[in-house]
Amino acid sequence: MTVTTPTPADTDWTAPLGGTAVLAADYDTHDQQLLRLYALGKQRQWNSDSRLDWSRPVDPDNPLGMPDSFVWIAGSDLWDKLPTAEHSVLRRHAAAWASSQLLHGEQFSLVAVSKIAQTAPEADAKLFAATQIMDEARHTEVINRLLTEKIGLRYGLTGSLASLFENVVQDARWDFCALGVQVVLENLALATLTVQRDRTTEPLIRSLTTYVMQDEARHVAFGRIMLRRTYRDLTSAELREREDFVVESCWSLREGFVGEAIWNTLDYGAQECIAIARTSPALRQYRRRLFMRIVPALRDIGLFGPAVRDALEKMGVLGFAELDESPADSLDALDAAAEELDRSERAARQAEIEQIAELGAAAEAAEGAEAAGAAEGEGAEGAGTAGATDPAARAQNVRETRERRTSRTNRPNRVTRVTREDPSDQEPRR
Repeated sequence: MTVTTPTPADTDWTAPLGGTAVLAADYDTHDQQLLRLYALGKQRQWNSDSRLDWSRPVDPDNPLGMPDSFVWIAGSDLWDKLPTAEHSVLRRHAAAWASSQLLHGEQFSLVAVSKIAQTAPEADAKLFAATQIMDEARHTEVINRLLTEKIGLRYGLTGSLASLFENVVQDARWDFCALGVQVVLENLALATLTVQRDRTTEPLIRSLTTYVMQDEARHVAFGRIMLRRTYRDLTSAELREREDFVVESCWSLREGFVGEAIWNTLDYGAQECIAIARTSPALRQYRRRLFMRIVPALRDIGLFGPAVRDALEKMGVLGFAELDESPADSLDALDAAAEELDRSERAARQAEIEQIAELGAAAEAAEGAEAAGAAEGEGAEGAGTAGATDPAARAQNVRETRERRTSRTNRPNRVTRVTREDPSDQEPRR
């Protein structure tokens, strides 16, 4: 599948990388919570080539298998006026835009967590960060493969994420990386993936999101453990600096994450589409999922001063501070869900292998019976010539019989080629 980029970037995104590398001198003091996460990180590595069944097709008109209610302008007068074929175009572009922002976020996390491994002061933190780096590499690979093989479109980095990325990597302090990645970006990813896992009709998408969420839950737990402990020792001025960063990031994601590039690309009237998207039930649900995760995390790590509470109240999400982590979204629950999915898919693959083996054995037995019948026929024909006195004639009869048998067993299968226009190969609407 040819991948089209509706909003190509002229150059790679770049930013100066701040920080000081730290080689921890203390190898004897350990944090048992971090060591548990490190152990899980080692045990739960997975290979996307074997864990995910990429042979499964997806609907080219709805690659993520999501209900139309999750298209941000669905249900509006504009949506109703669009031709049915244009609904398919929009579903595909919406899937590409959302998956592309996940892709850019995963690659950025790969960069940022590498910085945490370099600059974090504790050896245990560096060990866990190394497992997260591998996780982020795998996520980048998987989501890019989804875009390349199943969707066929890839969007550039949205402005709100680019601003967050720049603020994170330029700051020299390691905890800003952890705050930006583990508290903001990872929860952004979990909010998106949770909706997809719960509502998709595509088995491939459900498997992909389940396995990625298993990893992301460890990353969020790492951020909470490290930052909760670190922020207890900061001054009021230092805490306020980090709270300002959080407030700016939250406003940026709330107001700027509306798919502007989609509407500019499809030319339905960008400003009208953005206005509709801002008030859509689907976007409200996404924001709810996002802040249900971020707000309790901020309270837990100690970044919950007056400035943060005031901003969250203006956003209408302060009430989420009283929520505890959903049992279904806990580290243990997501880990168990991924392992159960792996067991069921392994069992299904094993059953498929056994079925193929049984069919192969049956086919082999049928071929053996046919060969035995042909041999009996050859013997009978040979016996009919046995009375001939001319040896050359008998030899010729045997050769002809063998040639007929060979022509029967080596006859090629007939394959009917069916060609079908693939909507995913059409040029996207500009």
